Formats: sequence, structure tokens, C-alpha cells
Amino acid sequence: MVDDNAGTAGVVGPDSQSSVLVVGGTGHVGASLCQFLSNRGHAVTAASRSQRLIFDDAEIAHLKMDVLAPTEVDQLSTFPIAVICPWVDLPDDETSQPWIGRLVRRLVERGTRLLVYVSSMWVYGTDPEDLLTESTLVAPNNAYGSAHAANEAVIAASANELGVDLAILRMANLVGPDPFFRFRTKISFAHELMEMALFDQSIVLRSPPSTARNLLPGSLFHHDIAKLLDRPLVEGRVDIINLGSGSTSTIISLAEEIALMAERWHGGLVAIEHPEESKPQLQFRLDTTKIRQIAGPHVDDLFGELSRILRQVVSGHDPAAVIGKTV
Repeated sequence: MVDDNAGTAGVVGPDSQSSVLVVGGTGHVGASLCQFLSNRGHAVTAASRSQRLIFDDAEIAHLKMDVLAPTEVDQLSTFPIAVICPWVDLPDDETSQPWIGRLVRRLVERGTRLLVYVSSMWVYGTDPEDLLTESTLVAPNNAYGSAHAANEAVIAASANELGVDLAILRMANLVGPDPFFRFRTKISFAHELMEMALFDQSIVLRSPPSTARNLLPGSLFHHDIAKLLDRPLVEGRVDIINLGSGSTSTIISLAEEIALMAERWHGGLVAIEHPEESKPQLQFRLDTTKIRQIAGPHVDDLFGELSRILRQVVSGHDPAAVIGKTV
């Protein structure tokens, strides 16, 4: 959705040297984004509750901040660009979502002109079907989707009131390396499947094999968000954008690709176990026309991302084992 009442574009978009605050900057999405933006030339600050996760890149600053603590939010300094990508799961009552409105207001007071909120395609529900466009009804049916849907509503209202440029990204399942993979108690599902294939030689799926998944390669995500950051600013614009691969796959297809890569690595066979299903699961297609019009074409390289995940998983268990190996 683009707000028809938005102001006209007359302000030059942030350049590659603009400072960026990434809220949730040590999470799976935020950490790799911080690395990408730093490599691109941005002055990056990763804000998170964690003090134990430190980037190898000394150029990435760290700000300890709990978004639920008003006193910590109030300490924010000036950042022209802010990317917000934590999920906060709170009780469903009238006080469950004040943090994001408070955060947005403080950022704008301190000079932020461009906001990006990393939401999820699961605001459309956990069993979507047919074509999912940005105008598809938001109908979350789990805590994750509901939290994002509530955050979207609050941040959109706040941005419209304050006249800031906002992009809400309804993102598919991100697949790519994670700088802090070794230190997490909960890892991404692609990392989890790769670990099983490499070290157990057996992948155990919890979902039926035909479960649909749109798998967003990290390199495509970074390409797209860079183009969004470089757009001319439009005061009061609220843009909702689907972010994903150009095609929909299934969980069994992903498992089979990971199994094949692991077999090439260790030379053994990888078994795949999954729940029985009496009929195929509902299929959907995430419409990414809008982001392709904004960002242009880019390589949809899922194999490359899985290869990097394999090397990361192997090196995480035995740094010497990764030398000289290919997949």
C-alpha cells in the first residue's frame, strides 16, 4: 500500500555513506544485514539486548538497547535510516504493542527520515493459498504472524502521523549464513536441516513433505533492501512490499537439495523422514512484482546460500574441516 496522501518526493534518498541503526541487529536477519550494510559503506550500529555477540567487523558499532525499556530507547542518537527487525511476543492486550510506537517516535524526534520494518509473509496466515499480493487480507493465526500484524498497524499509523518514509517488508523465509550461528540456542531451519544432513546423515521433517515454502536467498534480500534505502525519500509514504523468491518450493524439495549437498560433502547417504500426508498441502505464490519493479532483477541463488550455510556449519564444528572442500 502506498499512502495517496504522501508528500511529493523532493528529498534526495540516503546515500551509501548514511548511518543506519539496525534494531535487532544481532538476530538472524539483522546480523547478516549489518554485515552487508557495513561492507556497502554505511556506518552501522546494531542495537540489541545482547552484549555477548560481537561482530568480527570492528566498523559495526553496538548499542545495548531493550526496546521494551523506555529509558534505553530514550538514549538513541541520530540515525537517518533505521531498520527494525526484532519480533517481540507479548500478551494480546491493550498494552501489548506500545514499544514500537514509542521507538518510532523517538527515532523521528532524533532525525530518522527513513524507516524499514521487517515483517513476515505469515501475516497472511500459516496456511496461505493462491496468489498473495500486498492487498491480500491480513489474517494471522499464530503468535508470530499476529505480533507482526499488530506491529505493522502501529508503525504505519505512527509513520503517517510523523511524516516519515516507511517501508514494511513482508518477508518470506530467509536462507543464508548467520554470523552468530554457533552461539544461538535456536538456529534457522536451513541451518538445522544442514546440521542433520551432515552429522546425523538423516533429515527429520516436522512438516508434511508438500508444505509450501517461499525461500528468500540472503543475497536477494540484501540487493532489494539496498535499492529501497537508495530511493528518494517521500514524506508520509507507507509502502507495504512482499519480499521473497520468484517461485514457491516445498519443504521436501529443500530437504532433498540439502541432502544431496551433504552427500557430496561426506560421501554417505542421507535419509529423509517426514510425516505421512493423505493429500497435498495448500500451495501459494507470493507476488513479488512490486519489489522487482522497485529493485530490478537479481540472481535468485538459493544453491549459493545453501553452499555458504554448509561451509558455515562445518567450520562451526571443525574449523579445519572446511579447508579445500567443495560442494
